[in-house]
Amino acid sequence: MKTGHKIAALGCVAAVVGCAVGWCWTIRMPLREFTRSALYMAVMDDEICRNELEGNQVGDTVITFPPRAETLQERYHSFLRTNRAKDRRQIEEEIAELERRLQESRQYIGQPKEKLEIGFSD
Repeated sequence: MKTGHKIAALGCVAAVVGCAVGWCWTIRMPLREFTRSALYMAVMDDEICRNELEGNQVGDTVITFPPRAETLQERYHSFLRTNRAKDRRQIEEEIAELERRLQESRQYIGQPKEKLEIGFSD
């Protein structure tokens, strides 16, 4: 095979690999919608955690959360990272699941707080 053909073949292979890598790393919905979804999920997740855990006790320590402004930014970036490879349908399903959990977590508002135990399973 001639050198020019080898270079062309290698260039084609590099282009295909580049397209495959680009496809894996691109966001599969408009950026504005994607970031809005991540923020919405972060707010819901924060509210779920606060409803279910805040004020409960683990050992001798009472669970308290930092102010929302501090926790939301980390949760937002976490949802941006974890949802990067998901398409719109998968993100919408995850949002629906979080909305369901948020409704369930509201049952803990105003309830007496509990002493929780943490166990690890192998």
